[in-house]
Amino acid sequence: MIIDPKELSTPKLQAYLQGAVSPRPIAFVSSVDKEGNVNLSPFSFFNLFSMNPPILVFSPSRRVRDNSTKHTLQNVLEVPRW
Repeated sequence: MIIDPKELSTPKLQAYLQGAVSPRPIAFVSSVDKEGNVNLSPFSFFNLFSMNPPILVFSPSRRVRDNSTKHTLQNVLEVPRW
């Protein structure tokens, strides 16, 4: 299924986005490292911020046990897409 936000009404888009964050599921965030390897990582800290434009945001927070980060954050910092 392909969902193109530009082709949806705002109420329909809002329904899709709200369904993505409630009840709180796990978000799977994909990233690519500088060698081109794909990474898929689960995140529980994410939320809906806007309908127009449609924005879902995840938080790559540091691990409490050792203050390390997931590869996703490292990849996003090393290989910016925008």
